[in-house]
Amino acid sequence: MLRKAGVILFLFTVSNLPTFGQTLDIVITKGTDLNFTFNTIRQYVNGVITPNATEFQVTSSSEWDLYVGTQTITPGEWDIMTSYSSAGDSQVPVSILEIRAASPGGTSQQTSFFPLQDISNPVYLIGSAADDVSVSSGVGANQPGDPSSNAFTHRFRIDYKLTPGVDYQPGVYGLTIVFTLAEDL
Repeated sequence: MLRKAGVILFLFTVSNLPTFGQTLDIVITKGTDLNFTFNTIRQYVNGVITPNATEFQVTSSSEWDLYVGTQTITPGEWDIMTSYSSAGDSQVPVSILEIRAASPGGTSQQTSFFPLQDISNPVYLIGSAADDVSVSSGVGANQPGDPSSNAFTHRFRIDYKLTPGVDYQPGVYGLTIVFTLAEDL
């Protein structure tokens, strides 16, 4: 019998954070809720890709960092919302969901799909936890600006790839992805 499961994905952003007199803003322009449905064994094993599912823009009056992680009830595991069976493992790691972040100028430090982790151990798309060097273009660009005057460095498109395999309990699972824009200190 073919197992079917739907996955609901919710996005949360940290935005409009004034820090030390600076303005930081991240605005999602497309794709705040996503659903993944698996109807074939091939989809479970090879995964399902949703390209350009989320788009957002960054505005900052100072150098900035951009990082991403998941937020769930049990850190590092999907939240189970509905179970269809007791067969299989109900502890599903968030790492089965991967993202790829792209900007027109190729500024993301993560150029291919990478597995998500809990927000307590985020993955940096721009910058790092340290005080980074000022970069005006290319990989890691973190200069102050806005999407209208800096379209190549301040706009991002996110692709999602979910590969659950067949070992987990069928059901509906959810998690929150947190994109955080912070002043580079």
